[in-house]
Amino acid sequence: MDFEAVQSNYLIIAGTEKSGTTSMYHYLYAHPEVSGSVRKETDYFRSAPPHTLAAYEALFLGVAPGLMCMEASPGYLADSCISAPAILSLIPDAKILFILRDPIDRLLSSFEFHKSRFFIPEDMSFDDYIDLCMRYESGEIGQKEAGLDDWILRVPDAGRYAAHLRDYETRFAHGQLKVLTLDRLKYDVRSFMLEICEWAGLDDKFYDDFEFVRSNVTFSPRRAWLQRVGLWANDAVEPFLNRHPGVKQRLVTLYKQVNGQMVEKPRMSQQTEQLLLNYYTGDVDELVRHFGPDVAEACNWLKDHRTGKQVSATLE
Repeated sequence: MDFEAVQSNYLIIAGTEKSGTTSMYHYLYAHPEVSGSVRKETDYFRSAPPHTLAAYEALFLGVAPGLMCMEASPGYLADSCISAPAILSLIPDAKILFILRDPIDRLLSSFEFHKSRFFIPEDMSFDDYIDLCMRYESGEIGQKEAGLDDWILRVPDAGRYAAHLRDYETRFAHGQLKVLTLDRLKYDVRSFMLEICEWAGLDDKFYDDFEFVRSNVTFSPRRAWLQRVGLWANDAVEPFLNRHPGVKQRLVTLYKQVNGQMVEKPRMSQQTEQLLLNYYTGDVDELVRHFGPDVAEACNWLKDHRTGKQVSATLE
């Protein structure tokens, strides 16, 4: 394999969607030893080769000795068979972080998030969505018949973390990979960041007085036309907002007051719930066996769904 000479350090937040990756990106972006990507999700290693170091580093604010280039593209885990070898071929010494959460809760949050982005029809139920995804995965229907983008149809599979992590484990040294849970991030964000700093070689004192503000919390728009305008504006000025998080937070707060409303978890039938339990249980068990204390909270994943407990909490 032909490796390019690498002068910089690289940290990639590679997954997973709706698991705190946006917040983590902003926390690390603020660190003086980190050069963040101009846009949070470069998705560079989900594209077809060739990949060049010059093209990749052009996606960052600045590349200099001693700085760690950092990006957050949660699709890298779901597209592990493409992204893992692509990352290895270009930046083989990269550190790669994965933040995981209960796969059914993540799927529910993703469903509403993609609705708010108009990737899923507003009137589509969660049961109907899962039925489409499973039929697509089995090859029973094609993408055109399903009527949704391939990425949206593969969201359930993205929650089979252990299976996708194998593509990284077989290619990268153990110390390069960090697998943690959203549960830990939510429980004690400061200690979570201290652990990340120790692993990545960053000065953890920066976070002694840091104000941790959560980002990208799922909400439902009141007016579709205003949401479309807001999405367009956010995409247009994302590089500026990433450099000025205080401004972004004030704008997001104002926008939610004008056009936002919290959304509860969508309901699902017992049949869909059992289908998802069968779909994820083996993978979660493998994850716990393999990563042990780092994902200890995963032992409680799926618990509420197994007992049939109705969860009414708002989505994250």
